[in-house]
Amino acid sequence: MGCDGGTIPRRDELVKTKKKPEQKDKDSERLYRWHHCAVSQAPLKTPVVGCELGRMYNKEEVLTRLLDRASEAGVAHIKGLKDIKELSLTPNPGYVEEGANKGDAYTDHLTARFVCPVTSLEMNGKYRFSFIWTCGCVLSERALKEVPSEVCHKCGQPFTDEDIITLNPPEEELEAMRAAMMARRAAAKAAKKAKKEGKRPAEGENDVSSLTSKAKKMAKFSDGGGPSSEVSGKGSLKVNGVASALLRDKEFDKVRSSGFSVATDPKASEVYKSLFDTHKTAQKKQSAHWVTCNPQYF
Repeated sequence: MGCDGGTIPRRDELVKTKKKPEQKDKDSERLYRWHHCAVSQAPLKTPVVGCELGRMYNKEEVLTRLLDRASEAGVAHIKGLKDIKELSLTPNPGYVEEGANKGDAYTDHLTARFVCPVTSLEMNGKYRFSFIWTCGCVLSERALKEVPSEVCHKCGQPFTDEDIITLNPPEEELEAMRAAMMARRAAAKAAKKAKKEGKRPAEGENDVSSLTSKAKKMAKFSDGGGPSSEVSGKGSLKVNGVASALLRDKEFDKVRSSGFSVATDPKASEVYKSLFDTHKTAQKKQSAHWVTCNPQYF
């Protein structure tokens, strides 16, 4: 039965105990995120882009998934190129590309490809790094705190505290960064809407300058940008030939009711007048034969 010869069995030899779950190596996991793409798990290679959640991607991988309209969880918050920013990274002069690990030499895995341009700290996951959303420059958190400034230390572009995004943040900071991302997008959308509404004239207001700008834009579709005709009146409204067919507002109705015609405009050229059915060439144009309905003209 055993236990002879003075051997003393241990408890784990007699009683089967439940094994503890395997624990992750936090240092290896953190180092892996700084050297690999967040969506494809491939090694990072320039150009590298970052999102508003602080994740790093290979730009080629992000573009491929945007074109394929892939619905992966890692890129669900990226709807277009406006949601990513290409990172301006500073290469590490002391970095040597690692070859095959033969086991005959010491390999320093903490040596990073990129460093902070101010403090020369390496981007190996040991130190916190951030990038500025307006310019994409990557700086260490120590540089931003010890050398406070309102302009980027690398490119000199101004920025605010809301533009600073932490790279590879811990899990407990993701919710706060997601809320900041939604707030930033909502503010950008509201600013764009306000700018768009500011260009529109108020309802019922005679904005002659806005109508003139519309006519100038539509003049690009005319024959070489034909000259616009001017009608004297209270507002001295300018109406372009092609734009007059599209502008359907109260001011245009007043001009049309006054009997305005391009054919009587002394400033318009004959080539420009020939585009309209009021020209003499259009009035003398032959029609199809009423018996045979033959559309060919001889």
